[in-house]
Amino acid sequence: MLVQAASGLERLMVGNRNNPMLKDSTVAQISAYMYYNAQVISKLSTNKAFQSKFSSVIFTQIDNDFGEYIDALARTRPKSLHHVYEWKKVGNKTARLFELNLLSQEGLSFKVGYKFRPSKSFVPSSSHAKRRHVFANKAQIMESGIPLVISPKHAQRLVFEIDGETIFMPKGKSVTVRRPGGTSATNQFTLAHGRFFSGNLVGMSIRKSGFQKIFNAGMAKALSVPTNIKRVQFSFSPNSVRSQADAALTQSFGGVL
Repeated sequence: MLVQAASGLERLMVGNRNNPMLKDSTVAQISAYMYYNAQVISKLSTNKAFQSKFSSVIFTQIDNDFGEYIDALARTRPKSLHHVYEWKKVGNKTARLFELNLLSQEGLSFKVGYKFRPSKSFVPSSSHAKRRHVFANKAQIMESGIPLVISPKHAQRLVFEIDGETIFMPKGKSVTVRRPGGTSATNQFTLAHGRFFSGNLVGMSIRKSGFQKIFNAGMAKALSVPTNIKRVQFSFSPNSVRSQADAALTQSFGGVL
């Protein structure tokens, strides 16, 4: 509302001593004061550089905390979250197969999503296996619980081990894995993501980022009305007030504007 009213304040800022409405300069000064504050708020909330800094600082903290949250959860519940890490590296930060990403941003608000990275490590196999392969879509398929059909590609038949016993399939016969990753893995990352972003954890991340403290200090400094606006006078230049608002924001927020 303050920003919308700014244009109407301009005519009240410019007056003369003969105008009975401005004879004690009070209206002009109040209008200039409000106009200055409206310019600061308007410029800050619509500035792309500031918006980028805002989202970057907060997103970086959220990304770090979410990763640590999943890592810790995976170490205590490996059967549920083993699929979002490289083979035999459950809970290892460097082996994550997931990452957060910024989906969209509007003003000082933004949405966060996630995506799965392709696996790059070989699927564990018996020591006598002649060929090894990479299950690139490991995380996505196991999270979704999509049935997996395994067929012989470089050999006549499939050979694999179950509980230490070697199984030889008939020639050309495929195997369907109904629940790759096990029943405990399906939708578990999605549920963990939802708990993090719908509870107190995401709020704690935002506060931990320190941006609120930086923002409040900078905003208080920028909203400090310039000395010339405090002086008694009957007329103020809108252009001058806007320039002062620009300068105050640039100084307060480290040149990001």
